[in-house]
Formats: sequence, C-alpha cells, structure tokens
Amino acid sequence: MRFKKYLFCLGHWLVLPFVAFLLWLGLKKSKREYFSFEKDPETASIQTRYTYIYGLVTKAVFCALTKVKIKGIKNLPNNKPALFIPNHKSNFDVLVLLKAFKKIRSDNNLILNPTFLAKKEILDSKKTKYVSQLINCVFLDRENLRDAIRASEEQKNLLQKNEQSLVVFIEGTRIKKDEFGEFKPAALSPAYSTFCPIIPVVIYGTLGVEKEHKKNIFKYKEVTVEFLEPFKYKDFVHLSKDVVASKIKNKMELAYSEIAKNPFWKESKNGDEE
Repeated sequence: MRFKKYLFCLGHWLVLPFVAFLLWLGLKKSKREYFSFEKDPETASIQTRYTYIYGLVTKAVFCALTKVKIKGIKNLPNNKPALFIPNHKSNFDVLVLLKAFKKIRSDNNLILNPTFLAKKEILDSKKTKYVSQLINCVFLDRENLRDAIRASEEQKNLLQKNEQSLVVFIEGTRIKKDEFGEFKPAALSPAYSTFCPIIPVVIYGTLGVEKEHKKNIFKYKEVTVEFLEPFKYKDFVHLSKDVVASKIKNKMELAYSEIAKNPFWKESKNGDEE
C-alpha cells in the first residue's frame, strides 16, 4: 500500500507541471467551445462535450493528488437518467463525482452524463462558467423564491429529454464537519415528476479540501464515492418527500460511518469493492 502511494506521488510530481499546463489550456479553450456549441449545437453532441469535460476533470483531480475509488457500481441504472443525491463537504465534491462518472463510463460502458443543480454564483467564475454551461447545469438564485420554480421546471425538462442525469446536493450547502446537515425534501421533486430512480451517493474524504485549506488540496488523498441502492419510483411515489428524505439520510449516514471505519479498502479491477 505504501509503495503504491509512493509511486503515485512520485509520478504526480514528475509530470505535474505538464498536466497543469494542459489543464490551463483546456480551461482557456472552454469559452471557445461553449460559444461554438451555442452558435451551432449540431457541432458538439452531448457525448463529445462530456469527453472534453472529463478530460479537464481528470487533469484537475490528478493535480490535486487524489485517487478516487468507487463502490456500488451495480446500483447504477443501465444508461438511463437518474436523480443522484450526494452529501456535500467541499467544492471538490463536484470534481470527484465527475471523475467517478468518467471512470464508470470508461470501465463499465455506463453512460449517465451527470449535470448539476448549481448556485448562480458559478457563472461569476471564469474557471467554471463555460465548463458548467457545456454540460447544461441548472443554475439557481437562492435569494429569489420565484427562481426556484423556474429551476424546478428546468430540472424536470432536462431529465425528460432522457440524455442526462441530474445531481442535487440534498443538504443545499457544504457541511464542513464530519456529519450530515439537514436534508431538503424539495430536492427530490424532479424524481417525483419524471418517474426516474433516486440514487443516494456517499462521498467520503473531501472534508477540508477547500481554498482556505490550500495545503490539503495538494496532499495525497483517497476519496471514496459509494452509490447506494436506488429508490425506484414505484417504491417512493406514495410516500411524502419528507419521509423519503429521512430514509435516504439514514442509509447515507450508515454508509458514511462504515466507510469511515475502513476508508482504505482494496479495489477490484472493475473499480468496486473487494
């Protein structure tokens, strides 16, 4: 284990400047890619755009010296849209999730094309503005109650197109401690209106990876992403969102505590737990 970690870190530091430069170029290119797509959507299919985004994400996660491990691949739908409900510890969670989906697409040929419900402030950042728009993120103004109606309709339409899955951080904000925050039942609305499954996702290992803790960003870290058993439409349609949110939280808290007991599990060839 230590030897593998040593090799990973050594390889990282040897090629970091080159990868970082390619990441910078890719981010610079994102503006041109977005305007090209906006002008003529036929020039960039959804799969082409995700291939580009996944390339950027892979470089960013590499530069952050991070190994992403995946559990519960068997719980993923077979190339059908779903509502993914993860916990939220850090802005780094988005990169980790995209890296996990990229690995799943490459190793298991499951194409889920995840996009995110995101705060509108993302559009103020030159680094994330065009990248997020390339994957059709749904932006929400949290200070405007009317905007929630528009965002809800957008989420519904996105899932009904049957091309993308949706990721919603059900706590609504980052919880910067080793426990979960309050789950917002309204986050489940898109699944109720589109009949798609709800898949809880537990992210472990991103706590403290923030701008205010820059030293942690460039430390070696292993992050676990576990996809839990899905809640199928027929199982939750007759239940209130509050009840379903409570059930999801209980399952996620249990899974999170189990990962915390043994975060360095052995990885099998297909990326799942051995």
